[in-house]
Parts: sequence; structure tokens; C-alpha cells
Amino acid sequence: MRYIRGIQKGIGRLRSRTIEEELSYARTSVRRWWWEYLRLSKDYWLICQTSSSANNPRTIDDGMRWLYRKFGDIYKSDFDTWYERTGTYIFKEQVELPKVIEIVEDLSNLTETRDDKLLVEIPLDLSQATISRQINRILKQHITMRPANKLQMSQSQFPINPVLYRLPALQRMHEIWCVHREVVAKPVALEQAKDKYSTKGDLYRIGVALRLSPSNEGMAEDVELHHQRLNRMRSTVSRYIGKAKMLIGNVELGKYPVFKKTLPVDRFSKKQRESHAELEKLWWDLDLTSQLSGTKVLDAVNKINSNEIRYAWYN
Repeated sequence: MRYIRGIQKGIGRLRSRTIEEELSYARTSVRRWWWEYLRLSKDYWLICQTSSSANNPRTIDDGMRWLYRKFGDIYKSDFDTWYERTGTYIFKEQVELPKVIEIVEDLSNLTETRDDKLLVEIPLDLSQATISRQINRILKQHITMRPANKLQMSQSQFPINPVLYRLPALQRMHEIWCVHREVVAKPVALEQAKDKYSTKGDLYRIGVALRLSPSNEGMAEDVELHHQRLNRMRSTVSRYIGKAKMLIGNVELGKYPVFKKTLPVDRFSKKQRESHAELEKLWWDLDLTSQLSGTKVLDAVNKINSNEIRYAWYN
């Protein structure tokens, strides 16, 4: 079968015959969440809103300039359109995968570099099963030379970080961040928060609305147990928000998924920051919910804003 698409690691299929087939895998892959988390970056959004072209990103940060030139304006279209025009090219492997080859008698096709390669001699009078068994035995002896995660061999411009992650967890953190953005971050930024203590209750309500820890929902008759439930739920939500923040901070550096804290970066000049004053207010009008989440985020926000979820810290 002849494949015409580039090699794509991390989407569930290395090669596809058509862009439609490739999209069917990329649409729910880690590559999708790479795009979704970059959309949560306010700095990247500001660059997209103020840059006239990919060749003239309005930022003083070289890393973000490079990122914008590669990803472009990710807010202008949906994932499918962006991936077909841009994503498939920047995510694909830049070199072909190595192949097992037969060495000719004069050794003319033997590569000069022997790194990460193994020479074996195969008697052709053995059965295929015996040959396979003995080759596997040899490979096991060199197991430390082989990468534990195939993503470590990626030659993509944007290799997927080879860490343990689960797609449902990435989606859950994204949903929590989006709900928190609407019910906590947005009112605080627009100076609409009731008081400085209201966010504590909202953290608990976020956890209940998204069913993060059912065992800690509801009020308990015992005061100490009740306080423990509230604290555990708030801690759970805070932990997820912290991880989402790390993912966003690193995706701004062109890395994903990375769960490490990043240092603050000054990406705009004083003049650029002053020009963003009115524009930043529009940031809060955006709906950054992933289509993969359906109405889950909106439903949670409505439950919280309608005071459907009770929160009380009694003594």
C-alpha cells in the first residue's frame, strides 16, 4: 500500500493515505490538545490580534516570534482547518524512519556510523520462527541501547514530550481551567468579584460541577468532616489548575505536554503593553472551550452562576 502523507508520531497512526484519514486520528490526539492549550495563552492571543503577518509578530520575545511563525493565528479557524493547512506540516517527522536492510556482499551499503545499529548474521537454513526467536534474544541483550519511549526518537519540529500522560487527564485539566477562567479569573480581572473570599467557595463549586471528587460533595453533619471535604475538593481543583498552568507555560515555549514550572517572560515592550490595554478586555469574551468537551464547561458554569451548588463554611 502506498502512503503519501508524512510520518506523524503521537496520533495513533504513523502514516495515512489522505489528510482526511490523518485528521480522523489527529482530531482526538495529543496534537489536538497541544493546539487547545496554546489557545489558552493570552500572550499568544495578543500576538495574533496585533500581528499583521507571520513575518512580523508583534512581540519582543524571540521564542514566541518563532512559535507564531510556525503555528500562525490559531483563533481564526477550527482545529480541522488549521491542522490541514498548518498542523500536519509542523508536526510531521522531518526525516524518514530507519529501516532494516540487507547488507550486500561487498558491504558497499553498510553505513559508516554504527551508532544505534547492530550487525547480525542470519543462517538462511533455519526456520523463520527460530530466526525470530534468536534475533529477539539478541535484542533483549541490547535493551538498554533502545529508547524506552519511541517519542524520544522524534525528529519533528515540535516533538511530543515523552512523559506519561493520559488524554482524558489533559482534557479534564483543560475543562477545569476553562470553568475557573469564567467563574473566578474573569470576575477578578474585570473587578466584578463579590469579595476576595468568594473564590474559595467557587473552587469547591467547580469541583462539584465537574464531579471531580464525588466523595467530597455535599454537606456533612460533623463540622470537622465537613471542613475536610471542602478543603479536599478545593485542593483537588487547585492542583489541576496548577498543572494546567504548567502546560500552558510550556506550550508557550513550544513544548508539550510538560509539567514543569516556567519563569515569567517579558514578551512585550512598554509601548506594546500600553496598546494592549483595551484589547485585553476582549480576551475575556472568548469562548476557549474545546469542542471535544461538548457542553460540559458551559453546564458547569451555569450551575455555579445560578447558585445551584451550595457552599457553606460553618463553625
